[in-house]
Amino acid sequence: MLNYILRRLVQSLFVLLIVMLITFTLPYFQPHGILTPAYSVLGTHANARTVGIWGAQNGMNHPYLVRFWNYIDQVFIHFNLGTSYKQNLSVWAIISIYVPRTLWLALSSLILTILIAIPLGMFQASRRNTTFDYTATGVAFVLYGVPLFLLCMIMLQIFTFSTHLLPASPPNGVAPWAIFTDPVGFLLPVMTLTLASLAFLSRFMRGTVLEVLVQDYIRTAKAKGCSSRRVLFKHTFRNALGPIITILGLYIPGLIGGALIIEDVFNYSGLGLQTLNAAALGDVPTVLGITLLTAVLTLLGNLAADLGLGLVNPRIRIEGTK
Repeated sequence: MLNYILRRLVQSLFVLLIVMLITFTLPYFQPHGILTPAYSVLGTHANARTVGIWGAQNGMNHPYLVRFWNYIDQVFIHFNLGTSYKQNLSVWAIISIYVPRTLWLALSSLILTILIAIPLGMFQASRRNTTFDYTATGVAFVLYGVPLFLLCMIMLQIFTFSTHLLPASPPNGVAPWAIFTDPVGFLLPVMTLTLASLAFLSRFMRGTVLEVLVQDYIRTAKAKGCSSRRVLFKHTFRNALGPIITILGLYIPGLIGGALIIEDVFNYSGLGLQTLNAAALGDVPTVLGITLLTAVLTLLGNLAADLGLGLVNPRIRIEGTK
């Protein structure tokens, strides 16, 4: 198990270095290259001489590899995601207050999705080709086909504008954990993100359980007199759980990306709203810093899924050592 964990850690670190290389290189493609921030900082005083002095003071005159090594050192040792020259603050100081809000939104939606989608998919598979299965399948297809921003507008129309049951957005200036102490304002964004995730995961769970139910060991368990409930929950569930864990790891980037859209539509103060504001201001370091942080969160989620898959299916660890 230790070798399996170390192997996954090395792979995740390698992917993170590639992402860091991309985020570090992108500023070179700005109109004035890596010296573009100098024109924002210096304003009307920007000329060839002043820009050159500013670049030397901020280490912009160093070779590419030297700057990239310094960038790695800043991120890993000092957790410095860069500096926003537009706002004259470190990127982490700008976004640190919004990180927990986005994490709570994504995690709350993920937990609700798992609690609903997995039992729903199993029940559909055990009652396949029934009225309930057809109805749930039709609803899932509709939810899966509706764009996320349109689903947000539909939820707002139903629960806010027409019935006035829920507020259109969470209250501003509240602590990130207010989603648990005062959940009413957060229900609409969490419900919307859960619905968007529910359709995909429930359909995948249904298909996975159906594949397991036709295996020989399931027929053997039934022939030995095991009840349908025992076959479903003891023999089928664990063997169907492996692919679901893999899909959850792969779905985390989409979940975080969906959270960004949700935050914009519902005016939820998180990383998504901050990303849009930074992009509107042309604050490239902040956008790239958020991109790198999102990549780290995605890698951590995928790593957790890999470790969970290794625990559920020990054959993966054994095969990986050969």
